[in-house]
Amino acid sequence: MTYEELDEFFIETLKKILAETKDCKEYVKDLHTPEYDEINKDYDDSIALLEKLLAGTKTLDDLAETDEDTITRVYDFIASYADNLLISPDPKQRKIDMKEYDKLEELMSMFLDTEDDYDEDFEEDEE
Repeated sequence: MTYEELDEFFIETLKKILAETKDCKEYVKDLHTPEYDEINKDYDDSIALLEKLLAGTKTLDDLAETDEDTITRVYDFIASYADNLLISPDPKQRKIDMKEYDKLEELMSMFLDTEDDYDEDFEEDEE
């Protein structure tokens, strides 16, 4: 994917995660035990962060300008979304689902420093 396509996919993914988080919140909103109160608070915090990000973030570079905790939380949101992505047994739909999963992996790789990247940066600094 090009950087523009990756940015577009990033925003689409955040929107999907927000929608799923709101659905989950709606499902448990009336449950009030200490555990569910904590779960509801976590959902509220996640929804607030995702809405704030979607209002002011258009690219991965915009996200990079935020703090490390925000970047980590966004990575965790995407990783969790990828882990829970349903892959259809239907061959046609499976192909579509696997393409989306591949895109999610590519998106997640943008968050990770690989040793190769570190080595290249180190070599450039030495020159």
